[in-house]
Amino acid sequence: MTFEDFRNDIEAKLNSIADFELQEYHYEPYSFGNGILAYRIKGQIHKFIFDGRENEMTWFSSKPHQKYFGADFKMLMRNNGLELTSDELKNGIKNSAQQRQ
Repeated sequence: MTFEDFRNDIEAKLNSIADFELQEYHYEPYSFGNGILAYRIKGQIHKFIFDGRENEMTWFSSKPHQKYFGADFKMLMRNNGLELTSDELKNGIKNSAQQRQ
């Protein structure tokens, strides 16, 4: 799965979970396929950073109601590859909102 496929996949899953707003999309196909993807979901910023060289995706979330630039992020999950199930996504959003209040 490429980073662009991951974006399409995660947006399809998010459509069934919650309203979201794209904050940042940065894809470097010629730099090992690295990418950054950030969304505002339920008042929080959720940021996915993919390191194509290490094939590792890291998911971060912000405190509620922070602006994207200057937000304080906390790591939620580190995963090998770009696979994220609907349940992992739903639970991650739910747990991040409870932990960061």
